[in-house]
Amino acid sequence: MILIGGAQRSGTTLLQTLLANALNAPLLPEAHIFCDILVAYNRAKKFGHKTRFFYATDADLSFFFQSVAERHIADIIARTGATSALVLKDPNLIQVLDEASALFPQCIRIVCLRDPRDIAASFVQIGQRQPREGKPGKYGKRDIGFIAKKVLAAYSPWMNSTQSANALVIRYEDVASEPRGALQALARGAGLELSLDRIDNPVWLAADARHDTSWITEFEGQKPSPEGIGSFTRVLHGDEVALVQQICEPIMKRFGYRPVQSPLTKFRAKFRDRLMRHFKAERAR
Repeated sequence: MILIGGAQRSGTTLLQTLLANALNAPLLPEAHIFCDILVAYNRAKKFGHKTRFFYATDADLSFFFQSVAERHIADIIARTGATSALVLKDPNLIQVLDEASALFPQCIRIVCLRDPRDIAASFVQIGQRQPREGKPGKYGKRDIGFIAKKVLAAYSPWMNSTQSANALVIRYEDVASEPRGALQALARGAGLELSLDRIDNPVWLAADARHDTSWITEFEGQKPSPEGIGSFTRVLHGDEVALVQQICEPIMKRFGYRPVQSPLTKFRAKFRDRLMRHFKAERAR
């Protein structure tokens, strides 16, 4: 069982599609039921002072959720006829990878990583594709602060977890630009045998089973493309880029996404420096 999580718009759908093709595994929508079971397990542990009235020990609690999760997985296998592998993805799985490992120690856990600025650009593009009727939402209004905080909130629990090192990390940039090399590296780390010939023209899940229409990009349904890499330079304004870089600095610094300075940011920095020099000169007089 392979579990894929990450921030929304980080390439989880693309990776799941390629892996399912390479493993001849069933193509499935987001595993929201499985993810919700793990989220409930996480919440039950957090509120142990209440949970103990229903399950006296941690072992009892774990056994309950394991039995529920295993029943759900058995239902998926029976319905799809899966014989060798299940590739389950939901971006929110990144929040509960520890719980997944506790209930299914043999599962392979993968985190999709992507430049936070490109993720923000993708959300803005969702807003541009959404119907214009009614009041625009956060994406339509280009609420970059909200979007950047959403990205940071997605990755922070995993980054701060003591178990984070046990998950495999794959970058969207690698999958989109060099899918064969990225999957070969992933296969070595996970001990998988992949048939990579199938990824040149992968079969995709039906669009209506993947996302709402406004969430579907021009890249979905096609072979991997590097065109989405660096899209923030075309979609975001200078101040928006600077705000994402400021809010998502922990992600960018840890994973080597280098910040850029917009012309306006550079101008402000020069103006601030000149102003400080002026104040120092005045005080010296």
